[in-house]
Amino acid sequence: MKRENHNFYLQLAEQDELNALSQQIQRLANVQIIQQPTAQTLMLPVDDPVNQGTFYGGEVLVSSAIVQVNDVDGWAMVMDDGQALALSLAILDAAYAAGVEQEAIAKLVQQGRKRHEENLRNTQTEVTATKVSFDLM
Repeated sequence: MKRENHNFYLQLAEQDELNALSQQIQRLANVQIIQQPTAQTLMLPVDDPVNQGTFYGGEVLVSSAIVQVNDVDGWAMVMDDGQALALSLAILDAAYAAGVEQEAIAKLVQQGRKRHEENLRNTQTEVTATKVSFDLM
């Protein structure tokens, strides 16, 4: 799996395990915080299907952080005011790129991926249950 997908799946992993691994990496490696976790707004672009253009539909609250692990950059952004989560994810991103605890990070990514797939299946089950059969009407 590509590193670019890790941020999405790690947000769905067990938060206790994610925080514990982040703290372990901070003990094992040289971690420097380049940008403290901050909450900010981000303009949300929306595609206009009529004019085939783009417009901004509003602002979204996000939290982001930038770190270095052994001189390798890492970055993360999460929805809402999740500054601690953004910092942990940025540390895991940089650590993975730096080759620190890659197997443990990959395990958490897979955990989040499985949870995402389970959420999709549950949603599909709920949607299917509401399907109307017009043949019976």
